[in-house]
Amino acid sequence: MRLLVIHHPYARPRFELDFMQRLSKQPGVCVAAADLEALAEGRLIAPAPLAQFDAVVMFVAFNRLRTAAALDWQGFTGRRVLFDHDAIQTYSDIFDDRLAGAWPAEFRRHKFDLLLTSSGAVRERLEADGVPAAWLPKGFEASRFADRPGPRAGLTSYGSAYACRKIAERALREGGVPVERIDTVPYPDLPGELARYLACMAVSSDLDVRHAERATLAAVAARDVAMRPGLEPMAKFFEAAGAGCCPVADAMADLSALGFRDGETAILFRSHAELVEKIRWWIERPDALRDLGRAAARKAHSAHSWAHRAAALPALLAG
Repeated sequence: MRLLVIHHPYARPRFELDFMQRLSKQPGVCVAAADLEALAEGRLIAPAPLAQFDAVVMFVAFNRLRTAAALDWQGFTGRRVLFDHDAIQTYSDIFDDRLAGAWPAEFRRHKFDLLLTSSGAVRERLEADGVPAAWLPKGFEASRFADRPGPRAGLTSYGSAYACRKIAERALREGGVPVERIDTVPYPDLPGELARYLACMAVSSDLDVRHAERATLAAVAARDVAMRPGLEPMAKFFEAAGAGCCPVADAMADLSALGFRDGETAILFRSHAELVEKIRWWIERPDALRDLGRAAARKAHSAHSWAHRAAALPALLAG
């Protein structure tokens, strides 16, 4: 399959760029940064005529597509694919609630014929809403994140401080379990930071509280805040696992499908009270927790790197 991937022109190192670099090494795959000014006018600037490709994948920030004029496909008759790591927001307010339901409308306006999402649960919901969809999970760069030797201790957290993550961290602290948050560090430095810890929070849960009412949660014991497992493991789940940290996450259905098991390659929970009790138990057993981290690293490196995802993409689209 001859595949063109037009990606967002990221200005600094990010996991998406690691993925694009892996894709660029695949036979028949051409990777190019998007011209955002042209995109705003609905024009696709490609390194070769679109007719030379069997499929064109657009992988740019959703808000750029949402504000752009309808794409001019220049008569292209191959597969038109919208690839979006944020399509979870169609059905989840983990980030906020302003984009609920937005993806199907933009998918149709720009005349795509497949939506590639990083969530198996979201794929099922899109299909139910009449949007042809496929699932390619997120991953991690195996050359960056490795299970490094050396002393480790405790639990960490990093990344965007979404409401569900703040509640989970507060539940632990209120329960007497310390959580050290990694401040914003350059992406290339993140693996070294993770190598100091036994476990890492990778929470993507949905809170059973309306977004507009979440300010009231400050007055509620965090372990009592109602939640349900989320729709997608984010990149940090795979990064933590790849770095030898045991990932701590809500028990998302995707994780089972990807081969991660509670007490074997992850610590998974379905309530904040369960989270507190499980982490208390594991933190008191650092050697056993280290074994979980090693097992998580083996699982991640065997099947969930960006190299694995890059190899899977052309076959997925061809099918």
